[in-house]
Amino acid sequence: MQRHDKVTALNENYVTQEKKKQERARRRKQGLLRRLTVFGVLVVIMFTVMIATLTSQAAQIAEKKEEKQAVEQRLEEVKAEKAQLSDEVNKLQDPDYIGEVARRDYNMSKPGETIFKLPDNKEESR
Repeated sequence: MQRHDKVTALNENYVTQEKKKQERARRRKQGLLRRLTVFGVLVVIMFTVMIATLTSQAAQIAEKKEEKQAVEQRLEEVKAEKAQLSDEVNKLQDPDYIGEVARRDYNMSKPGETIFKLPDNKEESR
């Protein structure tokens, strides 16, 4: 029996050291898993934020494009109106055109001229 006690006593230091090594390895593995888990969660959060930002920016870009199209259409309308008004200004420089407008809109006439007003609708002529 003494022999068993001596063998056990000799292996005790080795077993203790091996248990400590295994415990350190287990703790390192647990620490690694915790760090990887935290890192994974942070990566998922970052991707979520990035995707949310990109979708909101895409929506804003689409909205701005629609707004730009509306403004460009309004610009074309204003340019057409400007051209028409510019043409009207040029026409109003002409005395013959002014006389035509006065006769048509204000029932004015030249000396010796008689104005006949015809009914616009067929019902008025009956």
